[in-house]
Amino acid sequence: MKLRPAAVPLVTVDPFFSIWSCADTLHGDCPRHWSGKPNPIVAGIYVDNMFYNMCGTNTDFAPFSNKIPQTDLQVTPLSTVYTFENAFAKITLTFTTPLLLNRLDILTRPVSYVEYNVERKCDESRKLKFVFGINARCCVNNRHQDVVFKKTPYSACCSNTVQNPLAQSGDGVMIDWGYLHLCDRNAELASCELLNKLEPLPLNRTYNAYHDMPYMIVKKEQLSGVIAVAYDEINPIEYFNTPLKEYYTKYFGSFGDMVEAAISEYSEIKEMCAKFDSELLSEAEKLGENYKNIISLAYRQAIAAHKLVEDEEGNIIFLSKECDSNGCIGTLDVTYPSIPLFLKYNPELVKGMLRPIIRFAKSDEWEFEFTPHDVGRYPIANGQVYGKGRLDKSYESFQMPVEEAGNMLICLAAVYKYSNDKTIFNEEKEILKKWTDYLVKYGYDPGNQLCTDDFAGHLDHNCNLSIKAILGIASYAMLSGDDSYMKIAKEYAAKWELDAKADHGATKLTFDNPDGWSLKYNIVWDNLLGFNLFSEEIKKNEATFYMTKLNRYGVPLDSRSDYTKVDWLMWSTCIYDNKEYFDKVCESIINMINETADRVPFTDWYYTSNAAHVHFKNRTVVGGLFINLL
Repeated sequence: MKLRPAAVPLVTVDPFFSIWSCADTLHGDCPRHWSGKPNPIVAGIYVDNMFYNMCGTNTDFAPFSNKIPQTDLQVTPLSTVYTFENAFAKITLTFTTPLLLNRLDILTRPVSYVEYNVERKCDESRKLKFVFGINARCCVNNRHQDVVFKKTPYSACCSNTVQNPLAQSGDGVMIDWGYLHLCDRNAELASCELLNKLEPLPLNRTYNAYHDMPYMIVKKEQLSGVIAVAYDEINPIEYFNTPLKEYYTKYFGSFGDMVEAAISEYSEIKEMCAKFDSELLSEAEKLGENYKNIISLAYRQAIAAHKLVEDEEGNIIFLSKECDSNGCIGTLDVTYPSIPLFLKYNPELVKGMLRPIIRFAKSDEWEFEFTPHDVGRYPIANGQVYGKGRLDKSYESFQMPVEEAGNMLICLAAVYKYSNDKTIFNEEKEILKKWTDYLVKYGYDPGNQLCTDDFAGHLDHNCNLSIKAILGIASYAMLSGDDSYMKIAKEYAAKWELDAKADHGATKLTFDNPDGWSLKYNIVWDNLLGFNLFSEEIKKNEATFYMTKLNRYGVPLDSRSDYTKVDWLMWSTCIYDNKEYFDKVCESIINMINETADRVPFTDWYYTSNAAHVHFKNRTVVGGLFINLL
């Protein structure tokens, strides 16, 4: 089935530098930050003195009357390719962000490429010129903020007139510090006018980001080439009260040096991206066309919801943003569903997700005997914020004790399985044993507490959470070599099969509810880590039962509602080898992507009855969709 993304990735560098097209065509709406705020881009061609638009249309942003019809859209893991055609030319526009997980020196450059190719259809007497521009709205959070422009030897750049790095944190916020660059020596400043002209503006004054609508633009008489956009965040992350530098500074002396390298190496990088796309798509296509399209849309989003930095000791720190939820940074139960992608291509990044949680847990600020949820709110990672500020109930009651302890141990076991690396475990045995003992004591029949699906509220006797505890204990046994813990895990698993079995043919939602049911997505690690604690009969019955609950847009998360989580839905296909179920799940996810009326970056929480987006967008948890490639 042809892919019609609800939102199309254009520039996907990190949670701040993230621009999407939320329409069927690139000129069907103003490009937007993942949060929905306008991030205007303009692209098109001049034919003699008439401008024909390919990107952005709105009464406030780039209001061009002449549009070139869009004829095609292709989304691959690393690129988005648009094709436009009218009587004068056929134009291909390719947006590429080289998020190569095995090349951190390239991955961490805050640079994205726009390659254009104009194929002339008119005679040589008509003068053609390609135009690309990016608006100052991309460097401010508030549309009424003022901006200033300047030239560098390699770019035009703009910034908020007030520079205050790391001054704000939150969820649906955009950056309002640092410098947005259009990386071309001939870039200039212009304003988009209703007369379809790009009027030059002077650089030597302050502009209002909204009312003046200033664009940095380039005009190219060459009919093919590449343009780069880049963002200098100065200090991207505050990590336990220390502002950290961009990771690329390990390799380059300055932002300008990095940009010059990014431009000069484009041909080589383009080849690497094409090779990676080809290999990944070939592997995914063996599982079906629908699966190939799903992971193509998920790849850049999963990575670009993070920022990679290095701590004072030189350790990789890979911090996620919990987008469209609460903006938490380094959330452990967001790490857990995302790791299949990173286990496949660079398990070192999974270690980089876990280090911040352990560091905070060892501090005097963490008072509990279980594992923390997060380390702050993006981009400030100074300690957990989840559950704080609750006036109605205690801080402790809004933690996820069994959830996060199980997540940590399973993630470390997965790193060991896919990289043969136990470094973190060997360094942190004491605290990891404490968390394991917590699971032994409290994990089998969890009390009334939250799990990662906290939007559904507190739940007592959660059977799926019990599975996580059992597998967390088994994970510790694998890492430590202590068979006494594996014995406990086996005993718990055997008891679980008896206690959770239901008359409806699958297993219960909670131990005390014979009628309820849920996706037992946590059980996949029993297969992937080779524990085999749970019987094939239980797993087969689950997959068979889910088939009976399949709606057009997927299987509900559990019996309480008809909404689902796309990561857990895909994980459910790995519980038991059932090709029919896998194919139907992939079809249902494609149906959602193609048919949802909500034009947001790949949502992971939506209704299976009507494909309506409930909440959550641009989250890294879609990395979990790669679990079938493990």
